[in-house]
Amino acid sequence: MRTLAVGVVALLLGVGLLAAELSLAGGIIALVAGAALCGSGVWISAQAAARLRERLTSQSLDAERSQEQLASRTAERDQLQRALASTGDMVIALDRDARIRYVNPAAELILRSGDRDILGAPLLEAVEDPDLYDAVRLAIEDGTPAVLVVLRAERRFRTVVAPVSSIAESGPWSVVLAMHDLSDLYEAEIARRDFFINASHELRTPLASISAAAETLEVVSKPQDSERFRAIIQSEAERMSQLVEEMLALARLESGLTEPQMEVVGLESLLTDAVDSIRPQAEREGLSLRYAGLDDAREGDPETMIMADPELVKRAVLNLLHNAVKFTDEGGTIEVLCEFGDAADPAPMVWIRVRDAGIGIEPAEQSRIFQRFYRVDRARQSGGGTGLGLAVVRHIAEVHGGAVSLESEPGQGSTFGFSVPLAQQT
Repeated sequence: MRTLAVGVVALLLGVGLLAAELSLAGGIIALVAGAALCGSGVWISAQAAARLRERLTSQSLDAERSQEQLASRTAERDQLQRALASTGDMVIALDRDARIRYVNPAAELILRSGDRDILGAPLLEAVEDPDLYDAVRLAIEDGTPAVLVVLRAERRFRTVVAPVSSIAESGPWSVVLAMHDLSDLYEAEIARRDFFINASHELRTPLASISAAAETLEVVSKPQDSERFRAIIQSEAERMSQLVEEMLALARLESGLTEPQMEVVGLESLLTDAVDSIRPQAEREGLSLRYAGLDDAREGDPETMIMADPELVKRAVLNLLHNAVKFTDEGGTIEVLCEFGDAADPAPMVWIRVRDAGIGIEPAEQSRIFQRFYRVDRARQSGGGTGLGLAVVRHIAEVHGGAVSLESEPGQGSTFGFSVPLAQQT
């Protein structure tokens, strides 16, 4: 730009000399020099403008690349946050002071206490576990990862302590905690252990009776004594067989190995078959057994259809009927009746109930009656049930999407029930 300005000044000087007729040669020389300087200045300006355009173009490309990189990193960050938010595990990020800088929704739900914001809070306040805090400090200071089990609110979490940056590095996160809830696995392990302990105990009793009866049978001489001990062996063997069968059925239902074979089946026909099959046993005990049907059923109404596995439903009804026969004294009455579920239920259900006139159940025991191996009045049941029948009923109801119920008063009998889905009417 300076060269161009000097050239312009030279041109003006030349024009002035020629116009004033002061010096023809000087004017011409000034005009020539000015033209040369102007041309040189224009060329230099053009080169500078070209370099400026190139620089601006390069800067524009760099800005576009930076925007693309920023957009890519923003998308990756959003994707990571969505992934962390969608997991059911707790994810907690800590800074170098062991303060919480990030929690995913699962962690926030468990750690939040009242209206207090947990972001920025010390880890030891949110999770009161000194062992975890020591592992976090070690990860921050030495970069040492760790895996440990953390107890919080009666739940167990397998916790991975992973350092993500050292003290010398920058970044808001220093350690990330990934906490997986193991409570269900622990409860399942406890249930499995209790199952085997109870099963061993239940099998030991009939085995001891069979062994004692067999040893006694070898030394008795009277035919009536031999017959009595043979009957004991047969009764205990049948009890063992029933126990093993119900244990296998319960194990299949709990593990999901038994898939219900759902089909549309007539409720009245199924219940009538179940009642007829148990009627001889009830009559031998001097009991009256009848099927009352649906509460609001009228003669000529079409049969009620359910969507269920008929074998499983029949097994549940037979289990309830066996219990009713066992606990009802001679001369008592046992009824099988049905009623439709609540119209507000998400799916239309029907309840199958068995009402007896037996000994009833104490209120303190009713909440546990459907547990495995739980039996009421064990003294009265010596040589009797397995304690698994009602647990099988509960699982059969659950695989059908239903539930179980109990109404009972001591000395006034009991009414056990379970629900199954009605078939959709077209």
